[in-house]
Amino acid sequence: MELPESLIESSITRGVILHSTGFENIDHGKFFVIMGVNEDKVAGFFFINSNVHRSIYQKPEQLALQYPLKRSDYNFLDHDSFLCATQVLTLSKKFLCNSIMLGDTLVISNLRDDHVEEVLEMVRNSRVFSKIEKEQFFYE
Repeated sequence: MELPESLIESSITRGVILHSTGFENIDHGKFFVIMGVNEDKVAGFFFINSNVHRSIYQKPEQLALQYPLKRSDYNFLDHDSFLCATQVLTLSKKFLCNSIMLGDTLVISNLRDDHVEEVLEMVRNSRVFSKIEKEQFFYE
């Protein structure tokens, strides 16, 4: 049974964890978390990585934006991982809904509420993001 686009769109909210094989320049599927949503875009989504990239260790402000995720909290993870909250990326809701309908993107789970709040607080206090980005994506 095919789900209506409106139902799919209503499931795309802050904290939802998805997995997609449709990212350009990435040759494997990636887990990512939606952290901001507006009328026509999902935004501020962050990738989940197995490790912190070694180049980040030279950048203290970006290193502070690596949020640890424990496998014991998220059964879809094979091992402890990191939410890389160093860059605001955006996708159109329509593109994401279409990707879900095609099966290229799957809704996996939700970030725990306390983790959502901790990530939001982390990025709100960071100098990596502009005031405009913070207001647009990381506040209600």
